[in-house]
This record gives sequence, structure tokens and C-alpha cells, in this order.
Amino acid sequence: MSLDPKSPWIPVFRGPILVLAAVLLILFGCSGPLMGPQEVEWSEPEDRQPVDLSGTLKTLAQQDVSLTDLQGKILFLNFWATWCAPCRAEMPSMASLYDQLSPDGLTMIALSDEDPQTIQGFLERGPYPFNVWLDPDGVLIQRFQVYQIPTTLVVDSQGRLIARHLGARQWDSPEMIDRFRQLLNEPQP
Repeated sequence: MSLDPKSPWIPVFRGPILVLAAVLLILFGCSGPLMGPQEVEWSEPEDRQPVDLSGTLKTLAQQDVSLTDLQGKILFLNFWATWCAPCRAEMPSMASLYDQLSPDGLTMIALSDEDPQTIQGFLERGPYPFNVWLDPDGVLIQRFQVYQIPTTLVVDSQGRLIARHLGARQWDSPEMIDRFRQLLNEPQP
């Protein structure tokens, strides 16, 4: 069989190949199983590196916002998409973590590069208590080299990276809640 683009066989195979490519992108564009047992690697205060949180993001109402306005707080930053099954699977546990620890100072942002109407439609079916913001130009997605979703970053009150986690996680497990309580109670310099 010839690979000549004028070959009559190319159109026959093009459709199934494109469908297969789309399925693989959907399956592997999201990282890992729906809720895996993978551990989060936490950095000790002396090993944490500063991260650049600058850049203009948008609320769903299209207002400009910036993560730099959140310095001084523990920041849970989750990169996600409405079409990503592992992202959707971990969101209830994120909401539970946020509900339990936001009074103590935990700030949570779910960040997507999808269009606001898609996200609004998703949130109408199941709203979440944390902020959902947009990165329409992919500034932070590129800066933090987010190639798989969900990806979660945890940043300390001084703007230093505490943890980077790929894949879905049960964020409201007793161990996670204890770990975040420790972070929220760390002495400030």
C-alpha cells in the first residue's frame, strides 16, 4: 500500500486515526487514574524556592485578578478542565478541604484556560466554594509547565513552592488535613 497522499486508502484510514488520536488525548491529557494513592512530596521551609505568581488572570465575570494579591496566605492552586474526569473526581475533596481550612487561612484557586461559558455551565450543575479563575492566555500554564491535568501547586505565605502534585488526589483525607493544618500554623518570619 502506498503512502502517497493521493492514494485512495488515505481517506479510509484518516477518520479512524483522528478518532484514535482524540481518544488518546482525552485519556492521557489528564494525568493518572481517577483517584490514585500517589503521595504528595512536600518541601521543608529551608528547601522551598520562590515562584513567580505574576500575571493577569480573569474571574468568570471577566474581571482582572492576580495571584500576587494573595501573598501572605497558603495558596492551593489547581490546574483543571471541565472535560477531565480525574479533575472532576478530585473537586469534591478540594471543596471539603477548603470548607474545613479556609477559616484558618487556606486560599484555593481552580485555574482553567477554557472559555467562561463552558465553566459556568459546569459550575451550574455543581458549584464549588473556592474561586474558579481563568488563565485565558495560558501564562501560568506555560510558566509552571503544566502538561497534564490536574496539576496542583501549593505555595507558602512567602510565595515559595511547597509542593507540586500531578494527578487527582483525595485532598480531604485526615493525613492531608493534618498536613495543611501544619502549613497554616508554620511560624511566619
